[in-house]
Amino acid sequence: MKLLTVAAADLPKVLPMRDAVEAMKSAFEALSAGRVVAPLRGVVPVDEVDGISLLMGGYVPGEGLASKTVSIFNRNRDLGKDVVSGLVLVLDPVSGEPVGLLDGGALTAWRTGAAAGAATDLLARPDAKTGALIGAGVQARTQLLAMDAVRRLESVRVFGVDAAQVAEFVGRMQPEVSALLVAARSAEEAIEDADVVSCATNSPEPVFDGRALSPGAHLNAIGTFTLDRREVDLVTVERATIFVDQVEAALEEAGELVAGIEAGATRSEDWTEIGEIVAGTRAGRQSPEEITFFKSVGHAVQDIVAAARVMKRAVSSDLARTVEL
Repeated sequence: MKLLTVAAADLPKVLPMRDAVEAMKSAFEALSAGRVVAPLRGVVPVDEVDGISLLMGGYVPGEGLASKTVSIFNRNRDLGKDVVSGLVLVLDPVSGEPVGLLDGGALTAWRTGAAAGAATDLLARPDAKTGALIGAGVQARTQLLAMDAVRRLESVRVFGVDAAQVAEFVGRMQPEVSALLVAARSAEEAIEDADVVSCATNSPEPVFDGRALSPGAHLNAIGTFTLDRREVDLVTVERATIFVDQVEAALEEAGELVAGIEAGATRSEDWTEIGEIVAGTRAGRQSPEEITFFKSVGHAVQDIVAAARVMKRAVSSDLARTVEL
């Protein structure tokens, strides 16, 4: 069996962030329109080492067929290993045969950043100038790149619990973005007067006080996807207009929103799927003062569309190689 593959480091060259953002808009539009065949992902907890493995897959007519296994093992930080790792297997939608193999950790980070970029492009004020980033890990990198790709930001303030990690992140990422990166001393300092805020942590508790969000801000929260964890507090849920990748998935996995329902701070009937905005069937931002909040738990459609487009482009590039099993 021969499989086409692209190195993780080359994914951004094959599918640049701006193109990835547009790919995610198409993916979410297909999802909301009911054109995606994909069951809710399988979840395999490995509690004794604070790990979890996820099994995802599906089919998008006109895009592709793929499956993914990805693991998030939080203790890997202490072992000097990647917290997120996995594989994406791309299948021929006509024969079902495996035709491609991609680094699941790299693709997950890239498509997750692009999803937040899509939401930011659709919902953030056009005149947004100041960004804030909570978290300084692998996911934070793509969140920053996406934020910078869709808005002309003058500065982005970065906060994380490890000041040394934040300093390293700022130094490493500054050459990759046009906005000035500044290390913040607290989450509240980071988000003060920020027009675009992205949270990329796996925190079980809210990472900032929702009262600190400025009117007109847009917020992305992508770091948590289980009911026992929440990056965002009830104040934020109550103040904001809620947007999700898929209502069904959010009800199963978005801890912030489910807690908000239980507290009477929000109702799922009031949530809007990003794909509905792309299709023009639902409205996005309604006023300059409105706080918009995109909560993403991730969906297989993102992997399918991203992987399929990488494979199609890789065929005509010199960045692909073939491996034989």
